Amino acid sequence: MTPASRAPMPYNSKKDHHGIVRVDPLPSEKTLQDYYATKYYQDSDGKKTTYDTSYTAQEIAYKQLEARLTLQGMIENLNPKTNRPRVLDLGCGEGFLVKEFSLQGYDVTGVDFSSFGVSKWNPEVIDRCRFGDIYTDLKQVKSRGETFDVCILRNVLEHVLNPESLMSQIRDVLSPDGIAMITVPNDYCDLQKLAMDKGYIDREFWFAPPDHLTYFNTKNIKFFMQDCLFSVKDMFSSFPIDFFLFHPGSNYISDRTLGKPAHFARIDIDLLLAREGMDKFLALYRAMANCGVGRDMTVVVTKV
Repeated sequence: MTPASRAPMPYNSKKDHHGIVRVDPLPSEKTLQDYYATKYYQDSDGKKTTYDTSYTAQEIAYKQLEARLTLQGMIENLNPKTNRPRVLDLGCGEGFLVKEFSLQGYDVTGVDFSSFGVSKWNPEVIDRCRFGDIYTDLKQVKSRGETFDVCILRNVLEHVLNPESLMSQIRDVLSPDGIAMITVPNDYCDLQKLAMDKGYIDREFWFAPPDHLTYFNTKNIKFFMQDCLFSVKDMFSSFPIDFFLFHPGSNYISDRTLGKPAHFARIDIDLLLAREGMDKFLALYRAMANCGVGRDMTVVVTKV
């Protein structure tokens, strides 16, 4: 099918003054609600949820590793004078991070719209979680005068209609010396552009509205955070699975059947690398982020 014969897309993309790509026009709140209502899996009570119903032991080990990497990032960036920091995990998902932080003795609270993921995968920490709308929860935290030393937001910011507003709410509940750890996909990056230029991919497969509405990368997110009155203190990425696009035997976009093998190859490699120690593992992905590569990136920010 030629580009001219494709059905018109309901969404376009536009760059702001920082080079951040945003969906235009933005969907309405009702459109988003309807979209997620049909996208989510159902739990046993008939409610919808995004979470997977099964993982291999290998995938669970990988999720635990991701939680340990986040913990290492916190340890290396938090003010050493902070005793037993209070941690807020916004969008805690299946609770792997809440569990890891809890096991290490931290005062951690998770927030998510549904209890399904935590109940299935980490029920032992469900009493450390609250369930409902993140925005509403942050307003309630602020009204109670509570603050947290660490606020964690993993793969949420790219989904919301107004990411600046969400960062403002996080700022309101962050202690003066606290840190926020924000994880988002690394999209419209130089590696993806190179794959397009060389013909390894024929489309911007990462552009996926109404799921993702704002597209950050290692270069432009610093300016976004500055506008939100935050300063980027540290940045690290995740495994650069987009490397696989540069070989026909592993290009999971040109051949969708290669997606799962690429996923498990990434897991095997990361689990191997992590054996050298979490400090070295973090240093590797900090270097990757400095080079602009990695499927996701995490920025550690402080208030200015």
